[in-house]
Amino acid sequence: MTQVGERDPLIGFIEGDAEQWLLDWLTAKQLPKFNGRGALRAVREVGLSNWLSGFAPNMLMPARDRACRERDAMAEQGVVALILGRRGYPHLLGQLPDAPWVLFVKGNVDALSMRRPVGVVGTRKASSVGHAAVEALFEGMPDAPWVMVSGMADGIDATAHRMALDRGVPTVACLAHGLHAVHPRTNVRLAERVLDAGGSWVSEYRWGMPASKYTFPARNRIIAGLVEAVVVVESGDPGGSLITARLAQDYDRRVFALSPTWCADAMKGNARLIRDQVAELLHAPEDLPLAMGWLKRRDPAPELDVADASNAQGDPAILSALDPYISRPFEEVVERLAGEPNGVRKRLLEAELDGWVRCWPGDRFTRTVR
Repeated sequence: MTQVGERDPLIGFIEGDAEQWLLDWLTAKQLPKFNGRGALRAVREVGLSNWLSGFAPNMLMPARDRACRERDAMAEQGVVALILGRRGYPHLLGQLPDAPWVLFVKGNVDALSMRRPVGVVGTRKASSVGHAAVEALFEGMPDAPWVMVSGMADGIDATAHRMALDRGVPTVACLAHGLHAVHPRTNVRLAERVLDAGGSWVSEYRWGMPASKYTFPARNRIIAGLVEAVVVVESGDPGGSLITARLAQDYDRRVFALSPTWCADAMKGNARLIRDQVAELLHAPEDLPLAMGWLKRRDPAPELDVADASNAQGDPAILSALDPYISRPFEEVVERLAGEPNGVRKRLLEAELDGWVRCWPGDRFTRTVR
């Protein structure tokens, strides 16, 4: 996975005094040339302040004045700017190859660094079963602290935020516009409750920037980048939740989808994610914390009868190294077998072809229950 220090855009770009760099960045965003590929390459080579010095005063000064007003408006409303590579920027988000250079936050900044961040996403046209599934998902989570991240949209997002507030779970709302407003307007009170309860709003978009059909898909990558796991509760096909799920897979996050049998036609997107091996299947609410290792199973996994496995032409050592409920990464399987990686890979493939093992996204494996 790409690390912050390996990013070309940061070379000669994000440096010096943070407040001055932010003002320069806000100024540059006022200039139409800043968003072009050629301009970004030039900025990497000479630095942001030097790039700005190439503009005539009659262009630069009005842009600087607008940037100062924007900065002051954000400060007045309690919005802070976290700069990529600097203190406070969310660690998980900073690992992305396309992480935003600036992340704006209103509310509790510490909520972005809490343990066990989980993204909960789904359709805006949620069914009654989808709403009930969100409630069941929260009931299945352990008492240990975790934080819920979603997009403050109607439907599943709004239900997840409400459930988090009702259960005392910190929640982060990722918005597809500047933090001057809340979209949709029907969720303004819900968003205010998030702040009152110690949660936060986050966005990569500047103060005053409206939402558009382009900003919502881009926002989805922020949700995927902030969390350790994404849960798709209910999604049609196509659907925005599928974008979030595939982005999460690209970012090497765990992706889960509720069983399509929970809500038939309304969950065609869930079925697609599972079919394409983008998401791991959640049969029951407690499967999520079990799979993430946040909860110990009340009932032990069924013991494998090695003799039966051998008689059925399974690989006893491979099967003994795997669990039917918790997917194990390939490296852990190799360690458990004390074997050579290429040899273990071959044995896993043979076991998968025989129906004894299932491979999941992220190169993880479970034992098939028979």
